[in-house]
Amino acid sequence: MLFTLPYPLLTIFLLLFIGGCQPEPYSQGEVLYKYHCENCHMEDGSGLGKLIPHLDSSRLTLSDPAKLVCLIHNGLPVNKLTGQKMPANLKLNEVEMTNLVNFLGSKYAANPQTVIVTDIKKMLAGCQTD
Repeated sequence: MLFTLPYPLLTIFLLLFIGGCQPEPYSQGEVLYKYHCENCHMEDGSGLGKLIPHLDSSRLTLSDPAKLVCLIHNGLPVNKLTGQKMPANLKLNEVEMTNLVNFLGSKYAANPQTVIVTDIKKMLAGCQTD
């Protein structure tokens, strides 16, 4: 006996609909960006003129995950010209840092590189502090 579905078109539609409901690949990183970075760098990464850089202008740093990890972890000292500094994010764990770095890279880097938690651990160990 052959099994037939009562509503083949409806079944196909539902399968396609459910398959299309996958979350954005770096949605957790986006949540972290909104919480930790968006206040200064804005929702679209545009920054605040000369005070806070546009993330598109940081493509070299964003394309190098090791530099980006250290920048996020250690922050930046006060810029003599603007008087602004980027605060350190010492509370981000390795998983959060992985998600944030992958999100930033996918959104703003010229040549994004995907990182995993073990990469982040090595990168954090290599960060210099002043």
